[in-house]
Amino acid sequence: MSGPTTPRPPSDILWLRRIIFWAQPLIALIYILMSVWGASPARPQGLWLVLLILPALAVLPGMLAHRYAAFVWAALADLLYLLVASTDAWSLAADRTFNLMIVVLAITGFCAAWAQGILLRQRSRRGSRNLTEPRDKLEPIDSKHK
Repeated sequence: MSGPTTPRPPSDILWLRRIIFWAQPLIALIYILMSVWGASPARPQGLWLVLLILPALAVLPGMLAHRYAAFVWAALADLLYLLVASTDAWSLAADRTFNLMIVVLAITGFCAAWAQGILLRQRSRRGSRNLTEPRDKLEPIDSKHK
């Protein structure tokens, strides 16, 4: 399961990856805080709390190794958190603040993952073999056809 790590990405992608990375443990922390200090009778506890935290923490080792697939899974987990937290924020007024914080973090993490995908796709269309090369080191597309 452990594959080779990719080289460190350039700065325009690195800051997006930091946003995606830090959104995950913060979402898990908010769920833990909600289970301890939440006022709603339907706050996450037991197995439901574990199931909510597991996707956020499971992708962290892959993100630390700069594996692209881990960032894709983090974006999918953010969509799950967006769905669960927005539903809970709408229906449970007691823990609305916790759920809205999760919604903001999930939207931020997903949008950063989306922007990262757009940047990497643009690089791959330019014909770069190494998707982590900075833009200024890529050769123009027309230079290959001369």
